[in-house]
Amino acid sequence: MMSATSVDPARRELRRSGSLLDSGTLRTLRLFSLSVGGTAAVIGGLALIGGWGFDAVSLQGVLPSLSAMKANTALGIATLGTGLALNGGGRSGRIAGGAMAGLALVIGMTTLAENALGWNAGIDELLWRDTGTPLTAHPGRPASATALMITLLSVAQLCGRHPALHVAKTTGALVAALIAWASLSGYVFGSQALREVPSFSSVALLTATAMLLLAIGTLAVDPVSWPIRTALAKGTGGTVCRWLLPPAVLAPPLLGWFLSHVGTADSYPDAFRWALYSVASSLGSVSLILLLAHRIALLDAERTFATEMSLRDPLTGLANRRAFEPFLLESFNLAKRHKHPLSLALLDIDHFKSYNDDYGHPTGDELLRSLGRLLTSVARETDLVARIGGEEFAVVLPETDLAGAKVIAERMRAAMERSVFFRRTVTLSIGVAAMTREITEPFMLVAACDNELYRAKAAGRNNVSACGEVAEGRDNP
Repeated sequence: MMSATSVDPARRELRRSGSLLDSGTLRTLRLFSLSVGGTAAVIGGLALIGGWGFDAVSLQGVLPSLSAMKANTALGIATLGTGLALNGGGRSGRIAGGAMAGLALVIGMTTLAENALGWNAGIDELLWRDTGTPLTAHPGRPASATALMITLLSVAQLCGRHPALHVAKTTGALVAALIAWASLSGYVFGSQALREVPSFSSVALLTATAMLLLAIGTLAVDPVSWPIRTALAKGTGGTVCRWLLPPAVLAPPLLGWFLSHVGTADSYPDAFRWALYSVASSLGSVSLILLLAHRIALLDAERTFATEMSLRDPLTGLANRRAFEPFLLESFNLAKRHKHPLSLALLDIDHFKSYNDDYGHPTGDELLRSLGRLLTSVARETDLVARIGGEEFAVVLPETDLAGAKVIAERMRAAMERSVFFRRTVTLSIGVAAMTREITEPFMLVAACDNELYRAKAAGRNNVSACGEVAEGRDNP
C-alpha cells in the first residue's frame, strides 16, 4: 500500500505542473499575463506621470465627475503591472518582479496602517500634492479598499514564487478580484453608491479595472491554482465553467442596474424592486441550470459517439477487437451460467495478399467492406460480426450449438463464393467451435476455433471446419 509520504509529493507535483492544461494553453496564459502586466503598467504610468506629473486630469480618471486615481495608487498599479510582466522573464526577471511587488507591498501596507491607526506616514503626497481633495479626506491617500487590493496582489505575486505558498497566492488574488468587482459593480449602480461607503469612496474606475485585470493575470501567470486549472481544463468541468461563468458573473449586476434604472425613482417601492430582483434571480438560476443540463447532455452525446467510434472498425464499420473481446466474454459467462449453447466462427479471406497485389490496396479495401456487408446480411441480430485482424473476421453466435453454427458459416462461405462483385472469385476459410465442458474460458474457445481455421486452410481452403469433424477441401479457384 502506498504511504502518505509518497502520495502527497505526487499530488503536489500534479498541482505544480498544471497537468490538466496542455502546452498551448500554458503559452497562451503566459502571454496573457505579460499583456495584462504591460497594460496595467501603462495605465499606472500614464496616470502617474501624465495625470499627476503634467496635471492632465483626464489621465487621472475616466470622467471629471468620477474619482481620480491617486498618485500612490498609480505607482502601486505600475509596479504590480511591471512585476507581473517580468515574472516570465527568467531568474533575473523574477528577481526584478519580486522587487516591484515588494515596493507595492510597502505602499499598500503603509496606507492600510495609516487608515487603521489614524497615522500620517508622510507618503500620501510624497510625489505630488493633491489639491483637489479636502484635508479631512486625507489628500493623496488611496482608499482603504485600494490599499487592501494592492497589498493582496503584492502578497499573491510574492507567494507565487514559492510552490508551498500557492494557496496564499490564489486566495490573495481572488479576494482582490472580488473587491475590484464590487467596486466596478458600484459604478454600474452609479458612482454615488461608492461615495456612501467610506472604504470605497475614492476608488477610481480605472483603479478598479486595473486591479481586476491584475488579479486575473496573477492567477494566470503560474496556472497551478484550482480556479484557472478548472476553468481552462479540457474535460467536462472546464467546459461547464467556460459556459456558465460569464452569465453567472455578469447577470446579477446587469439585472440590478436594469431594476434600479427602470422607470422613475418613485415608480416602484423598494420592496417591490427586491421582489422583482428575487424573481429575476430565480429565473436566471433556472436558465443556468437548464443551460448546464443542455451542455452536459451534448457532452454525453459526444462522449457516447466517441465511445461507439472507438469500438468500430473504421474501414468496414463492423465491431473491432476492442468490442469483440468484451462481447465474447459476456456471452460466454451468460452461456456458462444458464447452460445455454454458444459458438464462435473465425473467417479468413483466401489469398487476400495476392488479391491486393494484383488489383491494388483500394480494391482490397473495397473487398473488406463488401465482405463486412455480406457477413452482416447473413448473421442474425443477436450475433456479433467483428473484424479482428487484417483479413480475419469473427462471428459470435449466442444460443447456437455447433451444428447450427456450421450451417450459418456455410451460408457465409457459399454467399462469398457466389458473389460477382469482385474482380475474381473470392473464397473464405472458416473455423467453427462451440462451448463444451472442456472449454471453460473464452480464450480456450478462441484457440479451438483458430485450430479449426488452420485445419480449413490446410484442407485446401474454401471450406468450413467444425470442431470434432474432418475438414474436406474444395477446389479453390
